[in-house]
Amino acid sequence: MSAFSRLFQKSSADEKVTPDYLLALATEFYVQSHDFNGLPVRSLEMELDDLRVLLRPLVEAGTVYVNYGDRHPNPHILAFEPEPREQQLGKLATSDLTGACLYPTVGHLESVIDRDAHRGRPYSLELALGYPALGYHFFDLSILESYRNDPRYYYNFDITGRIGIHDDHFGQSTMPERDQVLLQSFGLALQKDDAWGVIVFRRYLSSLSPEHQQIWKAKQEDDRDKFAPHPDYLRSSILGEWQEKLSLFRAFLEEMEQINALAQHIGRPPLFQNTYTENWPNDFGYLIRPTGRELANFAGVLDKMLSDNINREFFQNEVPYEDEQTDKKGRTVVTQRGTIRILDEWIKEKVRCENPELIEHAIKTLKDVRKKRNPNAHTIRPDEYNVSLFKEQVKLMRDAYRALVTLRQILQLHPAAHGYEVPDILENQEVWNI
Repeated sequence: MSAFSRLFQKSSADEKVTPDYLLALATEFYVQSHDFNGLPVRSLEMELDDLRVLLRPLVEAGTVYVNYGDRHPNPHILAFEPEPREQQLGKLATSDLTGACLYPTVGHLESVIDRDAHRGRPYSLELALGYPALGYHFFDLSILESYRNDPRYYYNFDITGRIGIHDDHFGQSTMPERDQVLLQSFGLALQKDDAWGVIVFRRYLSSLSPEHQQIWKAKQEDDRDKFAPHPDYLRSSILGEWQEKLSLFRAFLEEMEQINALAQHIGRPPLFQNTYTENWPNDFGYLIRPTGRELANFAGVLDKMLSDNINREFFQNEVPYEDEQTDKKGRTVVTQRGTIRILDEWIKEKVRCENPELIEHAIKTLKDVRKKRNPNAHTIRPDEYNVSLFKEQVKLMRDAYRALVTLRQILQLHPAAHGYEVPDILENQEVWNI
Protein backbone atom coordinates (compact mmCIF):
# COMPACT_ATOMS: atom_id res chain seq x y z
CA MET A 1 0.00 0.00 0.00
CA SER A 2 1.47 3.38 -1.01
CA ALA A 3 1.78 6.40 1.27
CA PHE A 4 -0.75 8.10 -1.00
CA SER A 5 -3.35 5.43 -0.21
CA ARG A 6 -2.49 5.48 3.49
CA LEU A 7 -3.25 9.21 3.66
CA PHE A 8 -6.86 8.53 2.73
CA GLN A 9 -7.04 6.02 5.55
CA LYS A 10 -5.59 8.55 7.98
CA SER A 11 -7.98 11.27 6.84
CA SER A 12 -11.03 9.03 7.05
CA ALA A 13 -10.06 7.89 10.52
CA ASP A 14 -9.44 11.49 11.63
CA GLU A 15 -5.89 10.56 12.55
CA LYS A 16 -3.51 13.47 12.81
CA VAL A 17 -1.47 14.22 9.68
CA THR A 18 1.92 15.73 10.52
CA PRO A 19 4.15 17.99 8.38
CA ASP A 20 6.73 15.19 8.14
CA TYR A 21 4.09 12.81 6.86
CA LEU A 22 2.96 15.34 4.27
CA LEU A 23 6.59 15.79 3.15
CA ALA A 24 6.99 12.01 2.79
CA LEU A 25 3.81 11.84 0.77
CA ALA A 26 4.83 14.64 -1.62
CA THR A 27 8.27 13.05 -2.02
CA GLU A 28 6.89 9.60 -2.81
CA PHE A 29 4.41 11.02 -5.30
CA TYR A 30 7.14 13.07 -7.04
CA VAL A 31 9.63 10.22 -7.31
CA GLN A 32 7.10 7.60 -8.47
CA SER A 33 5.22 9.79 -10.96
CA HIS A 34 5.90 9.35 -14.65
CA ASP A 35 7.20 12.87 -15.26
CA PHE A 36 8.27 14.08 -11.79
CA ASN A 37 4.90 15.66 -11.11
CA GLY A 38 3.73 17.53 -8.05
CA LEU A 39 1.21 16.12 -5.59
CA PRO A 40 -2.19 17.74 -6.34
CA VAL A 41 -3.76 19.40 -3.32
CA ARG A 42 -7.19 18.24 -4.49
CA SER A 43 -6.16 14.62 -3.99
CA LEU A 44 -5.49 15.17 -0.28
CA GLU A 45 -9.14 15.77 0.60
CA MET A 46 -8.15 18.06 3.46
CA GLU A 47 -9.47 21.36 4.72
CA LEU A 48 -7.34 24.05 3.09
CA ASP A 49 -6.82 25.99 6.31
CA ASP A 50 -5.56 22.81 8.00
CA LEU A 51 -3.26 22.20 5.06
CA ARG A 52 -1.80 25.73 5.32
CA VAL A 53 -0.88 25.04 8.92
CA LEU A 54 0.92 21.81 7.93
CA LEU A 55 2.70 23.43 4.99
CA ARG A 56 4.05 26.50 6.74
CA PRO A 57 6.88 24.78 8.69
CA LEU A 58 7.82 22.81 5.54
CA VAL A 59 8.05 25.97 3.44
CA GLU A 60 9.99 27.71 6.21
CA ALA A 61 12.42 24.77 6.35
CA GLY A 62 12.81 24.79 2.56
CA THR A 63 11.71 21.18 2.13
CA VAL A 64 8.41 21.73 0.25
CA TYR A 65 7.49 24.16 -2.51
CA VAL A 66 3.86 24.99 -3.35
CA ASN A 67 3.26 25.53 -7.06
CA TYR A 68 0.04 27.48 -7.69
CA GLY A 69 0.22 27.50 -11.50
CA ASP A 70 0.46 31.31 -11.51
CA ARG A 71 3.92 31.45 -13.12
CA HIS A 72 3.38 28.64 -15.62
CA PRO A 73 -0.07 27.41 -16.66
CA ASN A 74 0.65 23.79 -15.70
CA PRO A 75 1.15 23.36 -11.92
CA HIS A 76 1.72 19.63 -12.37
CA ILE A 77 5.28 20.23 -13.59
CA LEU A 78 7.88 22.29 -11.77
CA ALA A 79 8.67 24.69 -14.60
CA PHE A 80 10.82 27.28 -12.82
CA GLU A 81 13.01 27.78 -9.79
CA PRO A 82 10.98 28.42 -6.60
CA GLU A 83 10.54 32.04 -5.53
CA PRO A 84 12.42 33.40 -2.50
CA ARG A 85 11.26 31.95 0.82
CA GLU A 86 9.47 35.10 2.06
CA GLN A 87 7.51 35.34 -1.16
CA GLN A 88 6.48 31.69 -0.85
CA LEU A 89 5.24 32.25 2.69
CA GLY A 90 3.26 35.30 1.59
CA LYS A 91 1.55 33.28 -1.12
CA LEU A 92 0.81 30.45 1.28
CA ALA A 93 -1.09 32.84 3.52
CA THR A 94 -3.19 34.46 0.79
CA SER A 95 -3.32 32.33 -2.37
CA ASP A 96 -5.94 29.76 -3.33
CA LEU A 97 -4.54 26.28 -2.73
CA THR A 98 -7.29 24.46 -4.61
CA GLY A 99 -5.40 23.93 -7.86
CA ALA A 100 -1.91 23.89 -6.39
CA CYS A 101 0.62 21.03 -6.35
CA LEU A 102 3.24 20.20 -3.72
CA TYR A 103 6.88 19.52 -4.57
CA PRO A 104 9.79 18.32 -2.48
CA THR A 105 12.71 20.70 -2.90
CA VAL A 106 16.23 20.06 -4.14
CA GLY A 107 17.53 20.47 -0.61
CA HIS A 108 15.30 17.64 0.61
CA LEU A 109 15.67 15.35 -2.41
CA GLU A 110 19.47 15.51 -2.23
CA SER A 111 19.20 13.34 0.87
CA VAL A 112 16.60 10.98 -0.61
CA ILE A 113 17.42 10.20 -4.24
CA ASP A 114 19.57 7.18 -5.09
CA ARG A 115 22.02 8.65 -7.60
CA ASP A 116 23.08 5.20 -8.78
CA ALA A 117 19.56 4.68 -10.13
CA HIS A 118 20.29 7.46 -12.64
CA ARG A 119 23.88 6.56 -13.43
CA GLY A 120 24.90 7.73 -16.90
CA ARG A 121 21.83 10.01 -17.20
CA PRO A 122 22.94 13.35 -15.79
CA TYR A 123 19.87 15.29 -16.93
CA SER A 124 17.43 12.67 -15.68
CA LEU A 125 19.22 12.88 -12.34
CA GLU A 126 18.74 16.66 -12.27
CA LEU A 127 14.99 16.22 -12.67
CA ALA A 128 14.92 13.51 -10.01
CA LEU A 129 16.71 15.89 -7.66
CA GLY A 130 13.97 18.48 -8.10
CA TYR A 131 15.57 20.91 -10.52
CA PRO A 132 12.94 22.66 -12.69
CA ALA A 133 11.89 21.04 -15.97
CA LEU A 134 12.23 24.32 -17.85
CA GLY A 135 15.62 25.08 -16.44
CA TYR A 136 18.11 25.04 -19.27
CA HIS A 137 21.71 24.47 -20.21
CA PHE A 138 23.90 25.98 -22.91
CA PHE A 139 26.02 23.90 -25.30
CA ASP A 140 28.72 24.35 -27.87
CA LEU A 141 27.29 24.42 -31.39
CA SER A 142 29.40 21.48 -32.49
CA ILE A 143 27.10 19.16 -30.51
CA LEU A 144 24.65 19.41 -33.43
CA GLU A 145 27.13 18.29 -36.07
CA SER A 146 26.66 14.54 -35.85
CA TYR A 147 22.87 14.88 -36.06
CA ARG A 148 22.91 17.28 -39.00
CA ASN A 149 25.38 15.18 -40.97
CA ASP A 150 23.62 11.85 -40.38
CA PRO A 151 20.84 11.33 -42.97
CA ARG A 152 19.01 8.99 -40.60
CA TYR A 153 18.02 12.04 -38.55
CA TYR A 154 15.78 14.87 -39.61
CA TYR A 155 17.16 18.13 -38.37
CA ASN A 156 16.51 21.86 -38.57
CA PHE A 157 18.03 24.79 -36.74
CA ASP A 158 16.71 28.32 -36.78
CA ILE A 159 15.73 30.31 -33.69
CA THR A 160 14.18 27.00 -32.75
CA GLY A 161 15.34 23.54 -33.77
CA ARG A 162 14.34 19.91 -33.63
CA ILE A 163 16.04 16.53 -34.05
CA GLY A 164 14.28 13.26 -34.77
CA ILE A 165 14.57 10.02 -36.73
CA HIS A 166 13.27 9.42 -40.22
CA ASP A 167 10.56 6.76 -40.38
CA ASP A 168 12.75 4.48 -42.52
CA HIS A 169 15.19 4.07 -39.63
CA PHE A 170 12.97 4.24 -36.56
CA GLY A 171 13.00 0.86 -34.81
CA GLN A 172 15.12 -0.64 -37.59
CA SER A 173 18.41 -2.50 -37.50
CA THR A 174 19.99 0.38 -39.44
CA MET A 175 20.14 2.34 -36.21
CA PRO A 176 21.08 1.14 -32.71
CA GLU A 177 18.41 1.78 -30.09
CA ARG A 178 20.75 4.04 -28.14
CA ASP A 179 20.88 6.42 -31.12
CA GLN A 180 17.13 6.51 -31.71
CA VAL A 181 16.65 9.80 -29.93
CA LEU A 182 14.23 12.67 -30.23
CA LEU A 183 15.12 16.17 -29.14
CA GLN A 184 11.73 17.83 -29.23
CA SER A 185 13.04 21.36 -29.04
CA PHE A 186 16.26 23.33 -28.78
CA GLY A 187 17.00 26.94 -29.46
CA LEU A 188 19.52 29.57 -30.41
CA ALA A 189 21.64 31.10 -27.67
CA LEU A 190 23.46 34.36 -28.26
CA GLN A 191 27.02 35.06 -27.18
CA LYS A 192 28.38 38.47 -26.32
CA ASP A 193 30.98 38.24 -29.09
CA ASP A 194 28.31 37.77 -31.80
CA ALA A 195 28.72 34.01 -31.93
CA TRP A 196 26.09 31.39 -31.19
CA GLY A 197 25.37 28.53 -28.87
CA VAL A 198 22.56 26.05 -28.24
CA ILE A 199 20.03 26.19 -25.41
CA VAL A 200 18.03 23.10 -24.37
CA PHE A 201 15.48 22.69 -21.59
CA ARG A 202 16.19 20.04 -18.98
CA ARG A 203 12.96 18.15 -19.68
CA TYR A 204 14.03 17.50 -23.28
CA LEU A 205 17.59 16.56 -22.35
CA SER A 206 16.27 14.00 -19.87
CA SER A 207 14.45 12.14 -22.66
CA LEU A 208 17.72 11.33 -24.46
CA SER A 209 19.29 7.88 -24.13
CA PRO A 210 22.03 7.55 -21.48
CA GLU A 211 24.69 7.51 -24.21
CA HIS A 212 23.43 10.73 -25.78
CA GLN A 213 22.94 12.45 -22.43
CA GLN A 214 26.63 11.89 -21.78
CA ILE A 215 27.55 13.19 -25.26
CA TRP A 216 25.60 16.37 -24.58
CA LYS A 217 27.06 16.67 -21.09
CA ALA A 218 30.57 16.69 -22.59
CA LYS A 219 29.62 19.70 -24.74
CA GLN A 220 27.82 21.63 -21.99
CA GLU A 221 29.05 25.18 -21.47
CA ASP A 222 29.74 25.89 -17.81
CA ASP A 223 30.14 29.67 -18.21
CA ARG A 224 26.46 30.61 -18.36
CA ASP A 225 27.19 34.34 -18.17
CA LYS A 226 28.54 34.51 -21.72
CA PHE A 227 25.25 33.26 -23.20
CA ALA A 228 21.73 34.64 -23.43
CA PRO A 229 18.72 32.72 -24.75
CA HIS A 230 17.22 34.18 -27.90
CA PRO A 231 14.20 36.12 -26.60
CA ASP A 232 11.83 34.69 -29.21
CA TYR A 233 12.79 31.14 -28.27
CA LEU A 234 11.84 31.72 -24.65
CA ARG A 235 8.72 33.62 -25.70
CA SER A 236 7.39 30.81 -27.86
CA SER A 237 8.67 27.83 -25.85
CA ILE A 238 7.85 28.91 -22.30
CA LEU A 239 5.03 31.41 -22.65
CA GLY A 240 3.39 29.83 -25.69
CA GLU A 241 3.26 33.22 -27.41
CA TRP A 242 3.84 34.07 -31.06
CA GLN A 243 7.37 35.08 -31.87
CA GLU A 244 7.90 38.83 -31.94
CA LYS A 245 9.74 38.76 -35.27
CA LEU A 246 10.74 36.32 -37.99
CA SER A 247 14.22 34.91 -38.21
CA LEU A 248 16.24 35.80 -41.29
CA PHE A 249 15.86 32.22 -42.52
CA ARG A 250 12.10 32.05 -42.05
CA ALA A 251 11.63 35.53 -43.54
CA PHE A 252 13.71 34.46 -46.56
CA LEU A 253 11.40 31.50 -47.21
CA GLU A 254 8.27 33.57 -46.61
CA GLU A 255 9.47 36.15 -49.14
CA MET A 256 9.98 33.39 -51.71
CA GLU A 257 6.38 32.29 -51.12
CA GLN A 258 5.14 35.86 -51.59
CA ILE A 259 7.16 36.33 -54.78
CA ASN A 260 5.63 33.21 -56.32
CA ALA A 261 2.16 34.20 -55.15
CA LEU A 262 2.59 37.64 -56.69
CA ALA A 263 3.82 36.10 -59.93
CA GLN A 264 0.66 34.01 -60.12
CA HIS A 265 -1.45 37.06 -59.23
CA ILE A 266 -0.09 39.01 -62.21
CA GLY A 267 -0.51 36.05 -64.54
CA ARG A 268 3.02 34.68 -64.74
CA PRO A 269 4.66 31.34 -63.88
CA PRO A 270 6.41 31.27 -60.48
CA LEU A 271 9.81 32.96 -60.31
CA PHE A 272 11.20 30.17 -58.12
CA GLN A 273 10.80 26.50 -58.87
CA ASN A 274 10.79 25.57 -55.17
CA THR A 275 10.16 27.68 -52.07
CA TYR A 276 11.50 25.01 -49.64
CA THR A 277 8.96 25.74 -46.91
CA GLU A 278 8.09 22.03 -46.71
CA ASN A 279 11.61 20.65 -47.17
CA TRP A 280 13.97 23.01 -45.39
CA PRO A 281 17.56 22.03 -46.37
CA ASN A 282 19.77 20.86 -43.49
CA ASP A 283 22.53 23.36 -44.21
CA PHE A 284 20.10 26.28 -44.40
CA GLY A 285 20.59 27.56 -40.87
CA TYR A 286 23.18 28.99 -38.54
CA LEU A 287 26.73 27.73 -38.93
CA ILE A 288 27.61 24.95 -36.52
CA ARG A 289 31.33 25.61 -36.83
CA PRO A 290 32.83 28.95 -37.97
CA THR A 291 34.96 27.40 -40.71
CA GLY A 292 35.55 28.28 -44.34
CA ARG A 293 34.18 24.91 -45.42
CA GLU A 294 30.96 25.40 -43.42
CA LEU A 295 30.45 28.87 -44.90
CA ALA A 296 31.07 27.58 -48.44
CA ASN A 297 28.56 24.77 -47.86
CA PHE A 298 26.01 27.29 -46.65
CA ALA A 299 26.64 29.56 -49.62
CA GLY A 300 26.25 26.56 -51.92
CA VAL A 301 22.82 25.78 -50.47
CA LEU A 302 21.84 29.44 -50.64
CA ASP A 303 22.90 29.65 -54.29
CA LYS A 304 20.84 26.56 -55.15
CA MET A 305 17.85 28.18 -53.45
CA LEU A 306 18.39 31.43 -55.35
CA SER A 307 20.14 31.45 -58.73
CA ASP A 308 19.81 27.72 -59.51
CA ASN A 309 16.16 27.90 -58.44
CA ILE A 310 15.05 30.67 -60.81
CA ASN A 311 12.40 29.52 -63.26
CA ARG A 312 13.17 30.72 -66.82
CA GLU A 313 9.52 30.37 -67.79
CA PHE A 314 8.71 33.33 -65.55
CA PHE A 315 10.36 35.68 -68.06
CA GLN A 316 8.17 34.46 -70.96
CA ASN A 317 10.93 35.00 -73.55
CA GLU A 318 10.86 38.75 -72.97
CA VAL A 319 14.67 38.76 -72.82
CA PRO A 320 17.11 36.43 -74.64
CA TYR A 321 18.00 33.17 -72.92
CA GLU A 322 20.99 32.51 -75.19
CA ASP A 323 23.98 34.28 -76.72
CA GLU A 324 25.26 33.62 -80.21
CA GLN A 325 28.91 34.16 -81.09
CA THR A 326 31.08 33.32 -84.07
CA ASP A 327 34.30 31.43 -83.39
CA LYS A 328 37.56 31.78 -85.30
CA LYS A 329 36.42 29.27 -87.89
CA GLY A 330 33.26 31.18 -88.60
CA ARG A 331 30.98 28.76 -86.79
CA THR A 332 28.03 29.97 -84.73
CA VAL A 333 28.38 29.04 -81.06
CA VAL A 334 25.28 29.22 -78.88
CA THR A 335 25.70 29.55 -75.10
CA GLN A 336 23.02 29.60 -72.45
CA ARG A 337 22.73 32.75 -70.36
CA GLY A 338 22.83 32.33 -66.62
CA THR A 339 19.72 32.99 -64.58
CA ILE A 340 21.25 35.97 -62.78
CA ARG A 341 21.97 37.71 -66.08
CA ILE A 342 18.49 36.93 -67.39
CA LEU A 343 16.91 38.32 -64.22
CA ASP A 344 19.09 41.43 -64.35
CA GLU A 345 18.26 42.18 -67.98
CA TRP A 346 14.53 41.53 -67.44
CA ILE A 347 14.43 43.99 -64.55
CA LYS A 348 16.30 46.63 -66.54
CA GLU A 349 13.93 46.08 -69.47
CA LYS A 350 10.67 46.09 -67.52
CA VAL A 351 11.10 48.08 -64.30
CA ARG A 352 11.45 51.76 -63.63
CA CYS A 353 12.50 52.12 -60.00
CA GLU A 354 13.05 55.25 -57.93
CA ASN A 355 15.86 53.49 -56.06
CA PRO A 356 17.94 51.64 -58.69
CA GLU A 357 20.65 51.05 -56.09
CA LEU A 358 18.32 48.50 -54.43
CA ILE A 359 18.16 46.51 -57.65
CA GLU A 360 21.93 46.75 -58.08
CA HIS A 361 22.38 45.47 -54.52
CA ALA A 362 20.02 42.56 -55.14
CA ILE A 363 21.81 41.43 -58.30
CA LYS A 364 25.22 41.94 -56.68
CA THR A 365 24.09 39.78 -53.75
CA LEU A 366 23.12 36.90 -56.07
CA LYS A 367 26.54 37.13 -57.69
CA ASP A 368 28.33 37.29 -54.32
CA VAL A 369 26.51 34.18 -53.09
CA ARG A 370 27.60 32.33 -56.24
CA LYS A 371 31.23 33.34 -55.71
CA LYS A 372 31.24 32.18 -52.09
CA ARG A 373 29.75 28.78 -52.81
CA ASN A 374 33.01 27.30 -54.05
CA PRO A 375 36.00 29.52 -53.23
CA ASN A 376 38.42 26.58 -53.52
CA ALA A 377 37.24 25.38 -56.93
CA HIS A 378 40.59 25.94 -58.62
CA THR A 379 43.02 25.54 -55.75
CA ILE A 380 43.62 23.48 -52.62
CA ARG A 381 43.61 25.47 -49.41
CA PRO A 382 43.61 24.49 -45.74
CA ASP A 383 40.29 25.00 -44.03
CA GLU A 384 39.92 28.10 -41.87
CA TYR A 385 38.49 28.42 -38.34
CA ASN A 386 37.52 31.97 -37.50
CA VAL A 387 34.75 33.15 -35.18
CA SER A 388 34.25 36.18 -37.44
CA LEU A 389 32.70 33.82 -40.01
CA PHE A 390 29.56 33.80 -37.87
CA LYS A 391 29.18 37.51 -38.68
CA GLU A 392 30.05 36.93 -42.31
CA GLN A 393 27.30 34.33 -42.65
CA VAL A 394 24.74 36.63 -41.04
CA LYS A 395 25.71 39.46 -43.39
CA LEU A 396 25.37 37.14 -46.38
CA MET A 397 21.97 35.94 -45.15
CA ARG A 398 20.83 39.48 -44.43
CA ASP A 399 21.80 40.58 -47.94
CA ALA A 400 20.04 37.56 -49.47
CA TYR A 401 16.86 38.33 -47.53
CA ARG A 402 16.94 41.98 -48.62
CA ALA A 403 17.47 40.91 -52.22
CA LEU A 404 14.24 38.90 -52.04
CA VAL A 405 12.43 41.85 -50.46
CA THR A 406 13.53 43.95 -53.45
CA LEU A 407 12.29 41.33 -55.94
CA ARG A 408 8.96 41.13 -54.14
CA GLN A 409 8.62 44.92 -54.15
CA ILE A 410 9.40 44.97 -57.89
CA LEU A 411 6.51 42.61 -58.59
CA GLN A 412 4.25 44.75 -56.39
CA LEU A 413 4.84 47.61 -58.86
CA HIS A 414 3.08 45.65 -61.61
CA PRO A 415 -0.34 47.17 -62.42
CA ALA A 416 -2.02 43.78 -62.03
CA ALA A 417 -0.64 43.51 -58.48
CA HIS A 418 -2.85 46.36 -57.29
CA GLY A 419 -4.80 45.22 -54.26
CA TYR A 420 -2.50 42.29 -53.45
CA GLU A 421 -1.83 42.33 -49.71
CA VAL A 422 1.49 41.19 -48.30
CA PRO A 423 1.40 40.08 -44.63
CA ASP A 424 2.22 42.98 -42.31
CA ILE A 425 5.14 41.17 -40.70
CA LEU A 426 6.83 41.01 -44.12
CA GLU A 427 5.68 44.40 -45.35
CA ASN A 428 7.06 45.99 -42.18
CA GLN A 429 10.19 43.79 -42.32
CA GLU A 430 9.76 42.65 -38.72
CA VAL A 431 12.79 40.40 -38.88
CA TRP A 432 15.60 39.71 -36.44
CA ASN A 433 18.86 41.19 -37.66
CA ILE A 434 20.93 38.23 -36.45
